[in-house]
Amino acid sequence: MTDKHLVLCVEDNPANMRLVEQILGQFPEVELIGVDSAESGLDAAVKQQPELILMDIHLPGMDGYQALAELKAKQETRHIPVVAISANAMDTDVQRGLSVGFDGYLTKPLILQEFMSMIRTQLKLG
Repeated sequence: MTDKHLVLCVEDNPANMRLVEQILGQFPEVELIGVDSAESGLDAAVKQQPELILMDIHLPGMDGYQALAELKAKQETRHIPVVAISANAMDTDVQRGLSVGFDGYLTKPLILQEFMSMIRTQLKLG
């Protein structure tokens, strides 16, 4: 059994994925699994049971909203908090995200302090 906090990041843009890796690298107690599609994210969520999922909204194939609905519909994954990460930064976008069940909504470009604070809160880190 590992004492690491497992975070799944579903992001199709390699530069954005690297940024998330760099930021989470500042938390030695966090282990990141990165996938580049909602479909592989759903598989990884069931198999790996992460403590937190970071979900891009704009993905090839299934989008982040559809993926969230699938996660919430499955007994094995409905308890996992899912935070949206999106370039859609209008208040209406954020409200829509939160109203459909995302546990948080971060906008791109990511604001370092906001992102780190969300990670600390969601994973209950000191």
